[in-house]
Amino acid sequence: MSDPTTEGYTVSAAEIEGMVRNLCAYALGEPDPLQRYADLTHQQVLFDGIVAAIQLARGRALADLVVSGMPVEQVAAKTNLATVPRVRKLISVAGETERVKAAAAAAKPKKAKAAPVAEPPEPDPDPSPKPEPRSEVTPAPVAESGKRMLTAAEREALGLPVDGPRPAAAKRGVAARFSRRRAGSGRAR
Repeated sequence: MSDPTTEGYTVSAAEIEGMVRNLCAYALGEPDPLQRYADLTHQQVLFDGIVAAIQLARGRALADLVVSGMPVEQVAAKTNLATVPRVRKLISVAGETERVKAAAAAAKPKKAKAAPVAEPPEPDPDPSPKPEPRSEVTPAPVAESGKRMLTAAEREALGLPVDGPRPAAAKRGVAARFSRRRAGSGRAR
């Protein structure tokens, strides 16, 4: 089965055999040949759907690259697709053509009309320094683990209390259960 959008990527017969063995083990182990045939045919149709879904996801990934500002020619080169038509085909199959066109149109510099000359601002009569306006503070990620604290808006969106104590279920964690076992309670919960 040849797909021009996957040229340059190869798999061995052993990899394919291993995936079939892992994913179709139940059907392959069926003792009744007619039932085994029916189960394997069902799985083949299912895997064809998975291939199509993966192709859509690949097209969305390519669209994301183009929308982020990477030229289509560079996307073709970096993804082994080699040609712009292949990139455009996958983007089209994923239904992302309009989003890519909209991003390209927004990125094109528009010819500016002659802007009216602005008057210089009047000097401030109060020379005392004023604090700069603060934007919403987002927590910086912790350097070593990459974890960060949720903002109040994120907590609210997740249905968690914005401020205050954590729900009781979150306080009782795995560590508490293991510490009871070590303490000799004798039974696991």
